Amino acid sequence: MNDATISIQEFLAKAVAMLETSGNELQELAQLALSSSEQSSFEHKNGRNTKTDDARLQKISRQLSDLSERSKILRLYLQEELDLPPLDDDHWPRIKILQSQEEERMQVARAMEESVGQLLANAVFELASFRQLQNPTSTAPGGDEVSLDGLEGLQLELEQGLTDFRHFIIELDPTTILSNFGLTGGIRRYLEQYEQKTGLKTRLRINTNFGRLPMMIEIAIFRIIQESLNNVYRHAMATQVEVVFAEDDGELQFSVIDDGGGLNSEKIGLSRKNLGLARMIDYAELLNGKLRLLSEPTRGTQVILSIPYPVS
Repeated sequence: MNDATISIQEFLAKAVAMLETSGNELQELAQLALSSSEQSSFEHKNGRNTKTDDARLQKISRQLSDLSERSKILRLYLQEELDLPPLDDDHWPRIKILQSQEEERMQVARAMEESVGQLLANAVFELASFRQLQNPTSTAPGGDEVSLDGLEGLQLELEQGLTDFRHFIIELDPTTILSNFGLTGGIRRYLEQYEQKTGLKTRLRINTNFGRLPMMIEIAIFRIIQESLNNVYRHAMATQVEVVFAEDDGELQFSVIDDGGGLNSEKIGLSRKNLGLARMIDYAELLNGKLRLLSEPTRGTQVILSIPYPVS
């Protein structure tokens, strides 16, 4: 059978395979452009390049990422035999947002199952053991003492569960803490809970005073810092992490700096999805800003968000 008489099933299989390959290659090019823009920015600071080159590479990286995302979404439509999306560009951002939301919900669900879900399962088991020890027919030695120890352990577990639960609430909806305390105060309180939850030493360094920002801008900044901190906990093998607010050359800069094992450029590219970089870049674009990830093996990692200031 030649290409002229190819069946619809064969065509779809071929299209899916080609879209997957092209999507991966486009994403590799996007990561290469992003890495090149970081090098260009470094050379600009040392007087060996212009800022225009850095901005152009950033734009190319975003466009390549967008093409890769479109390729991925079209492949999913074909695989699942869904109605194809319309040709207008407005539909694709909505797909991206929905996909990002689903990924975030999946992460939260998994985290709650591993933390709160497991804690509740342990609590049920310990309560069942306590009831067994309180049974008048029980012949277990030292029943009262064991019961008290079990109740004390259960109380500690439930207290930790309450702390974790409150942390999840902020993870899901930071608007309350941001409304009450602003971005600076909200991040400070988030770091307190983060330190208690993870055991990592934290520090917040404020080198600028920019006041309150519009709520949606504060949420987007919070989400990038939040994702960066989660990456430190899950992947960096760090002992401490620092969040820095600064102002430089008409831009606000928000940095998350850890002392962990660091990443090489190849690992950064392969871990793009796991590290949530695409989601953070989306938030940065909403702020008309840019995101940089600087890392070397054994020398930790810096995630730097830069946005124009004053913001609109």
